[in-house]
Amino acid sequence: MGQGQNPLQWYPGHMAKAGRQIGEKLKLIDVVIELVDARVPKAGRNPDIKRTTARKKHVLVLNKSDLADPDETARWLSHLEKTGAADKVLAFTAYNAKAKEALIRAVESLNHKGKAAQKCLICGIPNVGKSAVINTLIGKKKAVTGNRPGVTKGQQWLKTDGGLLLLDTPGILWPKFDDERTGVELAWIAAIKDTIYEPENIAGDLVRFLLDYYPERLSERYAIDASRMKAFEVFDAVADKKKLVLRGGEPDYLRTSQMILKDFRDGKLGRMTIDRCADEH
Repeated sequence: MGQGQNPLQWYPGHMAKAGRQIGEKLKLIDVVIELVDARVPKAGRNPDIKRTTARKKHVLVLNKSDLADPDETARWLSHLEKTGAADKVLAFTAYNAKAKEALIRAVESLNHKGKAAQKCLICGIPNVGKSAVINTLIGKKKAVTGNRPGVTKGQQWLKTDGGLLLLDTPGILWPKFDDERTGVELAWIAAIKDTIYEPENIAGDLVRFLLDYYPERLSERYAIDASRMKAFEVFDAVADKKKLVLRGGEPDYLRTSQMILKDFRDGKLGRMTIDRCADEH
C-alpha cells in the first residue's frame, strides 16, 4: 500500500463476512478449488484461504492462463507441484472444453470415499474469474461474471451435469499485505478497486515492469521504440501517438494511464506473467 493508506479501505465488511461464512461451510466441503490468476501465482494467493482450508482436499487452479506467459505458467505448475502447494495443480482457461475436463478429472480423483455428489468450494481473491469457471463447469450461465472486483456478493450452490456441487463465494482479500508490491500487482489485475490507488502511480509501476520484461509489447501496441525509453518517456510517447493531450498540448497522463492499465487487463499487450517463477528458486 502507498504511504498513509488505511488497509480497511480495501478490506470492506462483506469480505470479512464472506470469510466467516466460508469457515462455517467448510464442514460440508469435500474439495476446495482455489483459483489464482495465472499472471500472479504468488501475489494472487490469499494466505487466509490456505490456513482456513488446510485440512481439506485442495485443487489449485491457475486461471486466466490464456492471459499469462505460457513458459512461465509451465514453470509455475512444476514448482507448485514439487513444493506440494495442493493435492492437484493445473492451468485453466474459462469456456475451454479440455480445461473443463481436466479440472473435473482432478476433482473426481480426490473422491476417495466414492461420494455420489462431491461438494466443492470455489474460492479466491476478487476478479480471479470464479464465476466464469463455474459457468464453464455447469455449462450454463448461472453465475454473474464481470471484469471487476466484487461482482459476486453472496454464496450459492450450483450443480454440474456430472453431479458436482459447487459453492460460489465472493472474492476475498486478506487484511494486510506483507509488502507494498503485492498490493500494486493486485491493482494491475483489478483485484483491488481502482479508487484505492492513483492510476498514474499504478500505471507507472506497470510500465517499469514491462520495460524490464516485455518492452517489445509496448513497442508493438503503441508503435513506439520502448526499448530505448524510460518510463516517463513511454507515457509521453503513448500520449502523443494516441492524441491524449490536455488543453495547451500537455500530455494527459491520467487518460494515458487508464488506457495502458485497460490494455493490460484486457490482454491487448499480449500474454505475460508478473510473478516470475525463477524468483522462487
